[in-house]
Amino acid sequence: MSAVCDVLQEAQNRLAAAGSDEPEANAQWLLAYALGVSRTWVLANGREEVPPQEYKRFLGMLERKAEGEPLSHIVGTQPFCGLDIRVTPDVLTPRPETEELVELAAANFERGGQYEFLDMCTGSGCIAVALASKFPRARIMAVDISPAALKVAQENARLHRVEERILFLQSDLWENVMGAFDLIISNPPYIPTADLATLTREVQHEPRLALDGGADGYAVTRPLCEAADGYLKPGGLLALELCKDQPWPLARGLMEIGWKAEVKKDIFNVERFVFARKN
Repeated sequence: MSAVCDVLQEAQNRLAAAGSDEPEANAQWLLAYALGVSRTWVLANGREEVPPQEYKRFLGMLERKAEGEPLSHIVGTQPFCGLDIRVTPDVLTPRPETEELVELAAANFERGGQYEFLDMCTGSGCIAVALASKFPRARIMAVDISPAALKVAQENARLHRVEERILFLQSDLWENVMGAFDLIISNPPYIPTADLATLTREVQHEPRLALDGGADGYAVTRPLCEAADGYLKPGGLLALELCKDQPWPLARGLMEIGWKAEVKKDIFNVERFVFARKN
């Protein structure tokens, strides 16, 4: 048997040699999952021995990570807004920037209010489930074109016991949507097609449908915004996550057609979010 600290060092070296992102952190998370303990335990118990069965399991997961598979696909979950969100290869892995989108949008509403929210391009359902958890009297519509993604989103709603307040709808954007909403929130596919090949190996394992934003990156965002005002209640909020250099052109375009729009930065000081209301 090997000690935790030795196993971690070997794993970190293996992942670094393979060109993996954050080899040290990923080695720690994988070993914690293999042992059934917290990452904190792993860091605090470096001299403990790793049992053979768990070590064998760890090596199998380490090989998958070295080949570029996302950590979330290997362990099956990703933390998001204080929740453990189920993740599969059919959905985008939730990211810290999207957590911030949720928090910024949620700050505009009273926690005890009765609201109608729409999560467009819901994917794993992380945004819809987080909003349902934060607003116990809100009702949410979660929309996605992918039946496989909706299945994962429904599972996440059941896991967090909010399924009764979320309506899951398969729709190509607005095709099957009816109703009016206090908030329309979305993390749509926004990567320009030509840029997909430059993404990290981990990201390239994720579903292209959740990433590809067309030639200019706005293929989904543009029609989403063009019709959004017809689905917002008076004073309703549109909240979007985009990639670098996209928010201001979109915000200016919205302002030209009568919206009041602002751009906000993410935790990495990147201008990433557009928040808009129709005047």
